Amino acid sequence: MFKFNLLENERIFGIYRQAESVLFKPVIIIFIAIYFPWYFLLKYELAGQYSRLLFFWTILVLLYAVNKYLLWLLNLYLVTDRRLIAISYKNLINKQVLESPLDRILNIGFVRKGFWQSLFNFGAVVVQASGLPEPMLLKNISKPSEIKDFLWKVHQKFGNTGPRQSAVPTSQNL
Repeated sequence: MFKFNLLENERIFGIYRQAESVLFKPVIIIFIAIYFPWYFLLKYELAGQYSRLLFFWTILVLLYAVNKYLLWLLNLYLVTDRRLIAISYKNLINKQVLESPLDRILNIGFVRKGFWQSLFNFGAVVVQASGLPEPMLLKNISKPSEIKDFLWKVHQKFGNTGPRQSAVPTSQNL
C-alpha cells in the first residue's frame, strides 16, 4: 500500500500508527455536525428551502471526515533493522519525516496521560536519539509500554553493529 525507501537489505520489523480510538472525537464532531442541521431543518419543514445549503454543509462535513481519516492513515511509525522512522502529517500538504539510526538511540520511554488514554491503553512513545534536537514522539500509539519494550529489544539486537543473533524480534514475541 505504501512505498518506503529502504536501504539495501533493510527489513521492516513493524509498522505502527495511531490508535483507532483517537478517531472517536472527530466521529462525534461529524455526527453532531450532520445530525443537528438535518434534524432541525426536517423537524421544522425547512429542508426544502435550505436544501442547497444543507447539501453544501453535508459535503463540507464529509470532506472534514475524509481529511481526518487520511491524516490518521498517513501518520506512520516504521521500525526496521537499521532505523526508526516517524512520518507525521499536520495536514495533507505538511509532511515531516524524522528518522534515527538504531545505534543513535539513547533512551526510550512512554507517556500515558489521562482517563481516556488509560482506559483505551494508548499513549506516546518517547525516543531520545543523539543528533536530534528534541525527542522523537510516536503519538497516540496503542500499547505504548509494549512498543517501548519492542523498540528497546530491536535497539539492543541491531543497534550497534547489525544483528547479533539470527532471531528477528517481532512485536508478537513481547
